[in-house]
Amino acid sequence: VMGLFGVANGIDGDLRPGLPRQMIEVHDPIRLMMVVEHFPEVVLSTIQKDQSTYHWFNNEWINLVVINPETHEIFRFREGCFKEYQPLVNQLPTITNTEALIETSADNLPVCLLHSA
Repeated sequence: VMGLFGVANGIDGDLRPGLPRQMIEVHDPIRLMMVVEHFPEVVLSTIQKDQSTYHWFNNEWINLVVINPETHEIFRFREGCFKEYQPLVNQLPTITNTEALIETSADNLPVCLLHSA
């Protein structure tokens, strides 16, 4: 996205005006999230070895989450380092009828646990 008025097509920068607004009425723009099971310090060292790759994570073009294989703690890469993830809620709502939820909602579906009836 360039200047919030167009998209550069490919590495040559062929500007296609108007595209940033297309399809967002039916799709939320999202970023890729990578989840890696490894030690945070090892992953940090690895992504810092190539500055062009590190740029994608440091500028939050790609979200990076690390799960420590020994402690199962979750860390999110923010502002150049891994910070322990703190969930917004401790318990998710549970639903059994997904069809009713889909039929009655025009917005994004909530995060929840699905259980069969």
